[in-house]
Amino acid sequence: MTAYIDYAIGLLKDKGFRITKPRRLVVELLDASREALSAYEIKDLLEANGEKVDTVSVYRILQCLEENRLVHRVLTSGKVKKCMLEHEEQCSLAQEEHCHHLLICKACDAIEEVHCPGTRVLVDALEAQSRFKIQSHNMEFIGLCAQCV
Repeated sequence: MTAYIDYAIGLLKDKGFRITKPRRLVVELLDASREALSAYEIKDLLEANGEKVDTVSVYRILQCLEENRLVHRVLTSGKVKKCMLEHEEQCSLAQEEHCHHLLICKACDAIEEVHCPGTRVLVDALEAQSRFKIQSHNMEFIGLCAQCV
């Protein structure tokens, strides 16, 4: 197993979630995928591998993974991508400002996760300007990756 699978399964167990076969299969599929996937794509990939999982279950599993910060939702497509946990020294899962942002290539659809600890300055400025208490944020940057420039 990979570090992502071990971490995800361990975190879910620690939080009292049962590790069902569908939950494990979705975690394994997300770990193996280099691209963001929709619930329907996950269902189709699992069925292509001979596994039967209904779409509603996939949506529930993805919601659980997102709530536990194990995946990131790609706002521009609605798909999800696993969280790159190896960079957690820069942005802890326990932090309120869990600040992973996505670089999305508009030519090849590659997605790269980046960590921007400097966004605290932006959040502080927005809170001061608006007197609004920001609890979370999502940012996506659209452009061209190094291969497509």
